[in-house]
Amino acid sequence: MRQLNVNLDDLAFAFESSFDETHNYLDLQTGKVVAVMDEALCELEALYDELDIEEDEAGELPVLGSLLEQQDLPDWQKQAVLEADAVERGYGTRFIAVPQMDSHEAYRDMEDFIATVRNDHIREVLDVAIMGRGAFRRFKDVLLSYPRERERWFAFRDARMAKRVCEWLADHDIEPISGTGEKP
Repeated sequence: MRQLNVNLDDLAFAFESSFDETHNYLDLQTGKVVAVMDEALCELEALYDELDIEEDEAGELPVLGSLLEQQDLPDWQKQAVLEADAVERGYGTRFIAVPQMDSHEAYRDMEDFIATVRNDHIREVLDVAIMGRGAFRRFKDVLLSYPRERERWFAFRDARMAKRVCEWLADHDIEPISGTGEKP
């Protein structure tokens, strides 16, 4: 198992990210999470098309930096395109996609948490809250009335997410070291 300095908090945030237009990747060299927006990918593709960039014989694309400098884009957008290019070039070797947690997992977390609630009344109110559409919002609204249970929920959810992140890293033969966020 390879050791990598990973910020577990950043990785957990990427797991929880539910933005369809943002894709998160783990940099296997630096341990950093890199977010790539669809807009940057579109700009990258358009730039390749506009400049008629072809892959060389080894299937590699030419360096984009000097070509990008000729474009009339703000610096932040140029940087985003360069990051998208780096991910595109290194996908599968240097970068791996970070999965997004699906709503079914989050719902199961709420169900499992409810099973740990000792107060019968609170447990029943939470059970009702997670029925049907708007379950996540109602669950959170109910917890606002019960600060201790709300704090327990955050600890429960964070522990579950840390476990998912560490299992995912282990599946990729990575042992997290240092970084911000505690190693479980």
